[in-house]
Amino acid sequence: MEIFNSSNIPNLKEEEAIVPLFTLDTFLLPEDQMMMRVFEPRYKQMLDDIVLDGLPYGHVISNPSMPELNGVSVPYDVGVLVEIDQFQEQGSNLLYLANGGRRFRINSLIEPALEPEFFNSIFPSVDELVEEYIEEFPEGKLYVRGIVELIPDLIGEIDTKRWNYLLSLWKSYIEIIAQINQMDVTDLDIDNEVNNMFPSPDVKSLWKLTALIIDSVEGQILSLKAKNVEEVCSLIESNIQKKMSAVRLFRQSNE
Repeated sequence: MEIFNSSNIPNLKEEEAIVPLFTLDTFLLPEDQMMMRVFEPRYKQMLDDIVLDGLPYGHVISNPSMPELNGVSVPYDVGVLVEIDQFQEQGSNLLYLANGGRRFRINSLIEPALEPEFFNSIFPSVDELVEEYIEEFPEGKLYVRGIVELIPDLIGEIDTKRWNYLLSLWKSYIEIIAQINQMDVTDLDIDNEVNNMFPSPDVKSLWKLTALIIDSVEGQILSLKAKNVEEVCSLIESNIQKKMSAVRLFRQSNE
């Protein structure tokens, strides 16, 4: 990825857009949700900008193999656009529900105008920090921005038999976990609960199942880069199988 500062942002291609990036240690996948608490000035500025303009931001995960960018973690090159809901202020914190949407690919990064400082319990205001850079970088921001393009929607339809097989694997895994925890499987009514959670084999349900099952960074990145439905189905299947194998080994070691 190319790196730019706010004084030399290139002309965008037709398919590109500039999006604020929120870099975290955990991914958010399409159709997934996450409660967020913001207290750092850079992300308060980001929220002010997107709420004012009614725009989404990009949820990305930091890439530990990359050097920092002006004191900020460089993310992996994929993420999801986020729409915010239930926005509220709680003291000096901003709380909201992040809703994962369309996938995107980062082509370039725009570095923040100031290198982030690590404050103790008292943070300066956004205005105070903006005053430090506004003359040199009038178009600058405290947060990292990405020049991104949307990743096309998944190609293909979800085969009903394939979908039912994935759900059956997931039900089996839940049953094994319940048995290990000495829970009554019949009381849980796992079959009905899972069917109600995923009533139809559509892309929305596919992403919800992906978010529920794939918890490794590698798997999540592969799912965000997937081109077709079958790629995501295969990732779900392999992740459930790995979980079941790990649980079997655990049970064997404790017998």
